[in-house]
Amino acid sequence: MRIVVLGCGFHGRGVAYEIAAASDVAVVVSGDLDAERARRVARKTGGEGVGVDLYDPTVLDRLLAGADLIFNAVGPYHRTARPVVEAAIRNGVPYCDMADDHEAAELLLLDPEWDARAQQAGIGMVTGCGIAPGITGMLAKLGCERMARPRRVAVRFSWNYSIAYPAAIHHFLRINSGLAPQLIAGRLVHPGPFAEPETVRFLPPVGERRVYCTGINDPVSVSHSIPGLEEVTAKGCFHQPEANDFLEAMVRWGWTSYAPVPALGTSPFEALIAYLNSEQGRDRFDIPQEPAPMAIRVEVEGEKEGENGGAPARLVFEGQDETRRGTTAPSAIVALMLARGELGFTGLRAPEGCVPTGAFFHALAAVPDVKLFEVESDGTARPLVV
Repeated sequence: MRIVVLGCGFHGRGVAYEIAAASDVAVVVSGDLDAERARRVARKTGGEGVGVDLYDPTVLDRLLAGADLIFNAVGPYHRTARPVVEAAIRNGVPYCDMADDHEAAELLLLDPEWDARAQQAGIGMVTGCGIAPGITGMLAKLGCERMARPRRVAVRFSWNYSIAYPAAIHHFLRINSGLAPQLIAGRLVHPGPFAEPETVRFLPPVGERRVYCTGINDPVSVSHSIPGLEEVTAKGCFHQPEANDFLEAMVRWGWTSYAPVPALGTSPFEALIAYLNSEQGRDRFDIPQEPAPMAIRVEVEGEKEGENGGAPARLVFEGQDETRRGTTAPSAIVALMLARGELGFTGLRAPEGCVPTGAFFHALAAVPDVKLFEVESDGTARPLVV
């Protein structure tokens, strides 16, 4: 198979390495705006490295000639999903991504035109295949499969702020700017930035964290993929309190706006990101990391079969990842399933809408860096078995 991986940043090159390790992949084509960075990745995968401007349709069409799948690893996805999805449909090439912001999920999953166009093109497209969303959505699906009547899904996460990865900071600033939806009482509502804070006790070594409503895909993608749910919420935070204070201040003072300001010569958001990416910004906004992995927690509540309409049920899953493989491994697993024709659908879906839980978690169990647990009612955690 010939697989195109668009984007050679921290996670994009990790996805390329994972896919290149598959025995049935002949060539991985790594594409990036920085052609030299793409060639460096290609030297490790044994594939091809090319310079790519994803906003140039002609370049994308040329890149996709003869491809069996394109994986989009370029964020921010509220800006980059559309042109790459358009190219995949135009060229009849299956598409996969690790899109992790609600705007991309709303664009692709709530507008039925995209699903219809993918079906007309005869291709499958899967969006949101990393850790959160991705593993979180698949854990939600697993919990719902174990219940007669699932009602509520709660996704919670905490992770390290790092100035070394400004794209991740860009992402988290955007999804916490107040636009993110949550599914409450069966409909998507917008509670606003940093709404409904709560304290969550994650498994050690992460421990107690104060999370707030945030804009990853799950309220959109899980409710879209699993009909009948009454509530799907997503809350998260950085491990470091100083990073959360910084985030809240930037949102409060309007620095996450894309509206142009003549005096700046650009928008506040673009000026802020340029500052973060500068040498001066890296020095000023560096916050020491905590010695703790990224943590995800998924709670599913509903009813199990029983007399008198069923008994209440609650399942809790957690995951930890100290490396990038919590994002890159599930992304590669789903991409390869799709490229091999194992998912058996055409159209556009989230992983929880098309990937079998058994096959997914069996493949993920082979990745030692990603640890998944089922948490008992007394707080005891045991490795997840599917």
